[in-house]
Amino acid sequence: MALSFVVTGTIWRWLLQPQGGVNVLPTLFGLPPLSFPWLATREQVLVFDWNRLPFYTALVVGLVLLYVAYAAYREGERRRALWGLASAGVLLLWAFAFGRGLRLLPYPEVHGFSLALVGVILAAVWQMSGYTMALYLAGLRGIPVEVLEAARVDGASEWQLFRRVIFPMLAPITLSAMIVLGHIALKIFDLVFAMAGLDYAPTDVPAIYMYLLAFRGNQFAKGAAIGILLLLLVAVVVVPYLATQLRKEVRR
Repeated sequence: MALSFVVTGTIWRWLLQPQGGVNVLPTLFGLPPLSFPWLATREQVLVFDWNRLPFYTALVVGLVLLYVAYAAYREGERRRALWGLASAGVLLLWAFAFGRGLRLLPYPEVHGFSLALVGVILAAVWQMSGYTMALYLAGLRGIPVEVLEAARVDGASEWQLFRRVIFPMLAPITLSAMIVLGHIALKIFDLVFAMAGLDYAPTDVPAIYMYLLAFRGNQFAKGAAIGILLLLLVAVVVVPYLATQLRKEVRR
């Protein structure tokens, strides 16, 4: 955690060289070296046409809203049920339209998960694992010993102790870690810059694209638009968490 992402990216770029680093580790045990190209690969998995994304999104959200409307109707909240039913109907009609052949673009937009990002993910996990461990260590030390002793006196096994006491009490720590790591992942730039550079398309991320448009292509308006979208994505992750925490403090 004391290292910057640039230093981490440089170290892991050396480790993930196709002809050295991690790939030659098996030779220490008399085994043949690995042949995975890591950052140099252009292979993709989970490839599908992103023109279908509105269909799946509208279908899933529509079904969720339909369930919410049903639950609200059972609880007697008719206004909320009608709102949920109307919203679900609009989204399901939208999904039906895309399912019948409506497309956002006149050509296929086929993309998938680039395996070149596996190396970036490994480096990011290695970098942020210390921070996450520190969070959980603080959470574990914050659990009162009396609670654990009471659970043992009541006959709880070690597995039940973790499942029924420790893990539920660590839920706020888990949520905080997800929020922090999620917004770092959305705006990551320096790690990808240090490991793969700016011009390698398989490791392109929104922050890299924003930098290329704004400071190489002099298209500052498009770069600012991408920055605003990144801000909104981070806000979608952070604002509900902050609102929940403020509500809890007000109730206390």
